Amino acid sequence: MKKLTLTLLSVATLALVPVASPASAGPGPGYFATDNVEWLGNIPLNTDSAGARILGSHLYVTEDRGLTIYDISDPALPKPVGFHPLPQTPYYTEEDVDTNGTILLIGSYGDLTTGIGPINNLFVFDVSNKSLPTLIGQVQGADAHTISCILDCTWAYGSNGRVVDLRDPTAPVIAGNWRTAAGVPGTHDVTEVAPGIVVTSSNPLFVLDAREDPANPEVLLTASPGDNRFLHGNLWPHGGTDRFLLAGGETIGDCDTTSGGAFMVFERQLDEETGEVIGFEMTDDYRVETGLPPDGKSPYDQYCAHWFTTHPTYEDGGLVAMGWYEHGTRFLNVTDEGQIEEIGWFLPLGGSTSAAYWATDEILYSVDYQRGIDILRFTGEPSEGEVFVPGTGAGLEAAALPPRLDAPRGMTPFSCPVPVSRAA
Repeated sequence: MKKLTLTLLSVATLALVPVASPASAGPGPGYFATDNVEWLGNIPLNTDSAGARILGSHLYVTEDRGLTIYDISDPALPKPVGFHPLPQTPYYTEEDVDTNGTILLIGSYGDLTTGIGPINNLFVFDVSNKSLPTLIGQVQGADAHTISCILDCTWAYGSNGRVVDLRDPTAPVIAGNWRTAAGVPGTHDVTEVAPGIVVTSSNPLFVLDAREDPANPEVLLTASPGDNRFLHGNLWPHGGTDRFLLAGGETIGDCDTTSGGAFMVFERQLDEETGEVIGFEMTDDYRVETGLPPDGKSPYDQYCAHWFTTHPTYEDGGLVAMGWYEHGTRFLNVTDEGQIEEIGWFLPLGGSTSAAYWATDEILYSVDYQRGIDILRFTGEPSEGEVFVPGTGAGLEAAALPPRLDAPRGMTPFSCPVPVSRAA
């Protein structure tokens, strides 16, 4: 373990050689960006990552080789301090891994350690010692596409409905099915917005109360975009007291169609007498357009929209960063009226961005299936600076679109991308 940790640190250090700060961050090594986004470096270790988690001064990342823990005390220079191997099928690793800083949960989705194919386990890790994450418990039959901590990781909700009792994390037990108990349809993920208050990424979204009986949560509220679109993730900032509930969708291809994956804002509706939240109304949704990289657009769409996070200063509106697959990281502003406006972007060439995580009010980690982790600095409002072709210093005046890459049909809406080419 010590030898491996030092090896990772050496590679990451080489990848993060300081670069001169440009007057405006336009062209760079393999990317285009608005001039309010500055590229600081890249960690090429965690490719195939479908999401991570920042808690305190540490970043927890899962990918097809295992779990990596970074010390981000210096957010511009993350340092790998711990690793635990857990080989999994590429692109199908644990999404948006969840932890309370002591207990961390990883599903076996596509696990390769048995040599005989996937198994159906939930793995429970002790990550209190960041340099030595340790597997302390597992339970057969509790795997799911996403797994979320509930009530300080004393319980877990799987996207398939499994409820796991983790009060003894060394002996986890399946304790029921929260989806069946609450009548929730298929869901991709759940978010605990306050202790025991859970919002489901389903259509409609459900707000559940799991405080009294986690295996049988009570339905408090629902919200719907008004159609049958797929919902992938959600956030209700400030412990479910914010004016806006935020949600993201995910689809295969054609991000600029009305059925493509979108970022959505729902405004809470209050009872005039009691002030209690009685419902939600969608105020706006946002999609990206296909186009040319110098304009911040991808010429093709394999998938649309993924994980997003709010800026530390976000309150009743503000800045959101979202991973948008081939369209990179999008910086979106939610206005006081619940409208969405794009104010910046970072588009890596040949990338496929799964998530964007704010480490500070300036530093952001863009997690990419192809590149690993890009370290970015968001410097404020965008200007009208020109964007150039990296390495040439010349503007891209004309370009032919490459042949479209079509995703295989018949896949689930939250399947992760694999390169698929179509014969001419």
